[in-house]
Amino acid sequence: MFRLVAILLSCLFVVAVDAAAQTATPTVYDGRLWFVGTVQDRVKKDSRWRWQVENILRSREGVSELDTYGLRPSVNYALTSRSSVGGGYGFAIQPIVGGGGNTIEHRWFQQYGWSGAVGGGTLASRSRIEQRFIEDNSGLQNRFRQQVRYGHVIRKGSPISVIGYDELFVHLNKTTRYARGIDQNRIFGGLGYALNPKTRIEGGYLNQFSPGHGKSAKMNHVFSTSFVISLH
Repeated sequence: MFRLVAILLSCLFVVAVDAAAQTATPTVYDGRLWFVGTVQDRVKKDSRWRWQVENILRSREGVSELDTYGLRPSVNYALTSRSSVGGGYGFAIQPIVGGGGNTIEHRWFQQYGWSGAVGGGTLASRSRIEQRFIEDNSGLQNRFRQQVRYGHVIRKGSPISVIGYDELFVHLNKTTRYARGIDQNRIFGGLGYALNPKTRIEGGYLNQFSPGHGKSAKMNHVFSTSFVISLH
């Protein structure tokens, strides 16, 4: 199973690199560091309602510049033991490259999630629709994003697991800031470690590729980490 996951992630990475190589415009590369800290809980014991708050911090030019700071609270309702629906609000500040202030974004989103046992691990799918209100844009930006994630413990009872996911982002309309079509793709491979039943950390490599749509394409090599605390 581990070999299969590794082969799948390798193939997706090769596809991303090949897409960058075939882009008509030059590709810009950058190294980055991403961190997400999440706190989550049920509204009350045995409730189907669950809330979470994500704090997002991202750098650019290695770790020399702040790229994004974001806050993303959300709520979800469990339809079954495997599926849920929900939504939330996102706020993000992005310093403008070269100085000159910040770009601020307000975002609403709705999502459907599913997860189940597959091959001794957990396969999860998340489909999300976003309505993005971005400064200096000509109008509302609608974006769809689809993530497929797989995790598998290295052996039964171990706190360590192998994790991989791919997430595709697609702009559903055209504005002055963004063209309609593929916005970006993120592919991640790494490890997770359960410190205890309520606390988990993850870390690994994430490749982020954005097509140029007539401008320079971008490929970021990211060390991505996350820290999750479940209060229930």
